Amino acid sequence: MENKQPTYGNGKICYVEIPAIDIAASAKFYETAFGWHIRIRGDGKVAFDDGICEVSGTWVPGRKPSTEQGLVVSIMVDDIEETIKTLEAGGSKIVNRISMGDTEFIAWFTDPAGNVLGLYQHPGGGHGKICYLEIPAAVISRSADFYSAVFNWPLRDKGTENVAFDDGVGVVSGMWTLGRKPSPDPGLLIYVMMDSVADTMDKVIVNGGKIVQPIGIDAPEITARFSDPFGNVLGLYQEPG
Repeated sequence: MENKQPTYGNGKICYVEIPAIDIAASAKFYETAFGWHIRIRGDGKVAFDDGICEVSGTWVPGRKPSTEQGLVVSIMVDDIEETIKTLEAGGSKIVNRISMGDTEFIAWFTDPAGNVLGLYQHPGGGHGKICYLEIPAAVISRSADFYSAVFNWPLRDKGTENVAFDDGVGVVSGMWTLGRKPSPDPGLLIYVMMDSVADTMDKVIVNGGKIVQPIGIDAPEITARFSDPFGNVLGLYQEPG
């Protein structure tokens, strides 16, 4: 498909860092399975845009892979059976698969570095779209309140254990999940776009989170990292200008 300009907005899940052993092998794996557009950034690093060019990211060597189902990113596919064949041909293992209806399936797979990610079949929704995020939590209501207060994410089914969210621009959805370990180390790392990282850091602290990496480490880019109430680490990103 033709590349399009991504949506920008406060609270958007915008960027994913994926641990890799061999960046070229990981890039080829995701390009083949999901049609991700692979490009070289201005700093020479390999980057990707997802199947609908809304979420970008890169592969990071020397970082521990996310081999357990903790914080999990899911990718939308048109046909889960065909995708599984492609994944297995590329050396992937299918960890689990669940039918949710006649046309709706979810599954989890491993990539070349051993990271566990998810698949979600939704024909016509955008093959290769980064579509869903599962965030470990100890108390669903507390985590939901934290993310709603910090990022203003709209919540669905509030007050239940099935409470879900949409990000700030409605591109990525997700939920909080009990019974999983937190992801305190920056393995598979998710970044949220904010109008002001500095202001968001204040909100993180006021609402019970912690700042684990201040602004300046990734200069000239404006980023920071925070820990949520359960100890999951995510990143903040401010678009230049």
